[in-house]
Amino acid sequence: MDKLKILDASFLYAETVNTPMHVAAVQHFELPAGREDGFFEELKRYVADRVHLIPFMTRRLKATPLGMDHPIWVRDDRFDIDYHIQRTRVPAPGTQHQLEQTVARLHETPLDRSRPLWQYWLIEGLESGHVAWYTKYHHACIDGMAGQAIIDILFADSPELPPVPERADAADDAAPGVMSLLWDAARNATSQPVRSARGLPNLARTAWSLGRRALGRETGGLGALGQRAPKTRFNVAVGPYRSFAFGSLPLSGVKAVGKPHGCKANDVFMAVCAGALRRYLEERGEMPERPLIAGAPVSQRQAGDQSMSNQVSMLLTSLETHIADPVARMQAIRDSANVGKAVVAELAEVGGFDNMSFPGLPAAFRSVMAAADRLRLGDFLPMPLNVVISNVPGPRRPVFLNRARMLTHYPVSIPAHGTALNITLQSYQDRMDFSITACLDALPDADLLRHAMYDAWEELQRAAGVEPVPVLQPDPVASAPEGMAVRAA
Repeated sequence: MDKLKILDASFLYAETVNTPMHVAAVQHFELPAGREDGFFEELKRYVADRVHLIPFMTRRLKATPLGMDHPIWVRDDRFDIDYHIQRTRVPAPGTQHQLEQTVARLHETPLDRSRPLWQYWLIEGLESGHVAWYTKYHHACIDGMAGQAIIDILFADSPELPPVPERADAADDAAPGVMSLLWDAARNATSQPVRSARGLPNLARTAWSLGRRALGRETGGLGALGQRAPKTRFNVAVGPYRSFAFGSLPLSGVKAVGKPHGCKANDVFMAVCAGALRRYLEERGEMPERPLIAGAPVSQRQAGDQSMSNQVSMLLTSLETHIADPVARMQAIRDSANVGKAVVAELAEVGGFDNMSFPGLPAAFRSVMAAADRLRLGDFLPMPLNVVISNVPGPRRPVFLNRARMLTHYPVSIPAHGTALNITLQSYQDRMDFSITACLDALPDADLLRHAMYDAWEELQRAAGVEPVPVLQPDPVASAPEGMAVRAA
């Protein structure tokens, strides 16, 4: 019986009509010459031949009776590839803004819980002649690194079609009966105290260590974890509609800015986000005196682990938006992030609670989230962070899907109650493709924040004494030399 762990299941319980809990990506592809006609049907067959390699793609969730335990995965006997892979067109002339609006609308729609929790859309009609590929997975199935594992499974390293892998013997994932589910839930509930007790020593040691850290100046204390995030327009309850914008920075250029100052690419990107948020809020007279706090998901996955589950924690970093000098701000962000990493490393030692459950937990969790949604508690409750900023490493090599070459790799993330703005970065070759996903009410002009990021990137380069490198083309010409750079209109 394949049961969800508590972190995976929590994304199901937190989902409401206003907060769909799926992650996605939108990629530009250059179609093989002369294969535009029939590509969609070929693509469906290509994916259908390989979905068995990713277990959750052919399985649906089955709830336990009365919500006594977390749901389990069972085989979907009604699996229909025509439901999971669909196509749409952007209106003419097919601009970047029209693509962004199309992606925003697709991202607003929750996944059907009665089916496997994923869906793909081929988006046609782009003025560049390319196609876009929007892929959506429920966060209960994957985290960012698991999403990259899917690319390794479904994509190829050359235009040649890889052989279709043989199907292994199917696992016994038929839906169990009610009595079997009840017995398993009861057994899990009775063993829960023992499992929790095993984690208490680590919990006590971690609490002691964090207490000492909080009192120790030489360690940097608890960093941003000990700070209070100011209230901003992004710290509100979210509605059902999304705004979305994407852009790209050159990875080599980002590294060149950070290296002389002892900063990594992620520190530089955080500094670009900080500069953009500072500029955006100042122009509206909304810049708080206290620095903004970013929550950055951190993978806890071991090297080589390609399992489809969530293995992630959250690092809090001060964006140091009260510092005017861009380079000093970047260095301060680096220092805050380093303290945050040390805190996360200590918290990771706790362990022992991955399978935590007790009778009624799913129902209780859902009731709390439904009440928070209905009462718009995100408008009132204080939050430990202002914005989520995520960085997911992607392929450094060119990859292909059904002979089509992937040109870009833009993530599409989750705004949530209290954190209505999510900025996520996805690397691909020498590109740093980023996306802004937000509640439409909190950020109706995501494109302006994107351009604020471009301005912050130029400002940071000049302050660092580096000749400014332009941002990358958002929908590049595949045959252009690597590094071709044109600012988006």
